[in-house]
Amino acid sequence: MRLVILYSAFVLLLTIPINGQTLYPTTSGSVGAVYTMSNAASMNQILIHSLNSTGQLTLTNSVNTNGTGVNTTAGDPLFSQGALGVYSNYLFAVNPGSNSLSMFMLSSSDATQVTLISVQPAYGVFPVSVAVNNMYACVLTGGSMTGIRCYTYNSSGLFIVTSFDRNLTSILSQSVPPSGPRQTFSEILFSADNMALIISIKGFNATSPGSLLFYTFNSDKTVLAANPIQTIPTGGILPFSMTLVGMNGLLITDPGAAGVLTMTYSSTSGTISNIMLTSVNTTLASALCWSTYSPNVGNYYVIGAGTATIVELALNLTSTSNPVQIIQYYQLPSNTGALEATVVSLAGTDYLYVIGTTAHVITGYQLKAAGQAMANGMVTSQLGDTTSIPKLAGIAAFVNTKSSKSLATSVFVSTKIMIVLVVVSLFML
Repeated sequence: MRLVILYSAFVLLLTIPINGQTLYPTTSGSVGAVYTMSNAASMNQILIHSLNSTGQLTLTNSVNTNGTGVNTTAGDPLFSQGALGVYSNYLFAVNPGSNSLSMFMLSSSDATQVTLISVQPAYGVFPVSVAVNNMYACVLTGGSMTGIRCYTYNSSGLFIVTSFDRNLTSILSQSVPPSGPRQTFSEILFSADNMALIISIKGFNATSPGSLLFYTFNSDKTVLAANPIQTIPTGGILPFSMTLVGMNGLLITDPGAAGVLTMTYSSTSGTISNIMLTSVNTTLASALCWSTYSPNVGNYYVIGAGTATIVELALNLTSTSNPVQIIQYYQLPSNTGALEATVVSLAGTDYLYVIGTTAHVITGYQLKAAGQAMANGMVTSQLGDTTSIPKLAGIAAFVNTKSSKSLATSVFVSTKIMIVLVVVSLFML
């Protein structure tokens, strides 16, 4: 009986099929990893946290970006969303201090194994956000010279597409580091159909509001429009994070307007419509800046920096009168702070992770169902005296997509031995 139980344990180490998704734990039990970056001015680093099958994080190691962060201890040093991006098994990180983009390869069998493969210059000064799809990685800069640059990429690294370079300095120029959050660039994002790049820009006040830029692609996505289509969302002031809603919708946080903007858009014409501002209770949640989506719950989660709050939203953009329903407010642990967030799906259950820049932590929540986000642990990402170092920036995740070869070999050999032992044992009965 002991031999049979031992054999089962080895098999479970190799794969855990649950609810249609197979998890591949390493020998240490990690099924993936969550990443943030130190943003240090001497050497920017990716801080790697192993992720287990129940959503808990453990700080594991770090890897240099071969670039630098920003020499400021401001609570939100980049005023942006998307400083990190993951696509396939690649991780991309902006280096605001050295005006570059770093690209890493992630081990498909152990997400904590991160290898730097390329560093390339951005176009302009102070990169703040990166967008990635299956063809391009595109970076937005937000300093004294602003612009976008796109790269093709593969396992050999990043390759600049010079014909896609666009100078945005005439639209907005800032100090280095930027002084904000007013009048700063917020995020760069691919439209859901990948036919346009969308950029959000914060305004100054209600009479000088922020806007969205749409850069459209040609049909085979080899030519980027020379000039953007600039639109101003009605009711917006400081358009911040953008989260896609279906194939033609946007959820945009707006800390200046004390709420969220919802709208539909056309990626070919750059037009927006059905714009509505939904206000939140500013006593419970203020300065809504970041947003993410839970595919299993089907709801959206926005983060309020002023009150360190998560607001859960249900969206129905087909409604012209009530597209947003506020489901629940969740208070983050006191004295941790709040910044960007991401959602990770593990075998049918989603987990939400929020950066806390005051305490240099990542706080986790299990998203059991609508209105039922349950605290699921906290990990300290930077140890020691953190009062004089830059705040964390960016968050992304990757789940192992295949089993470890060494583990598979180990299990195979062990299984053969155990089968022999089981047969011998049965023979001796």
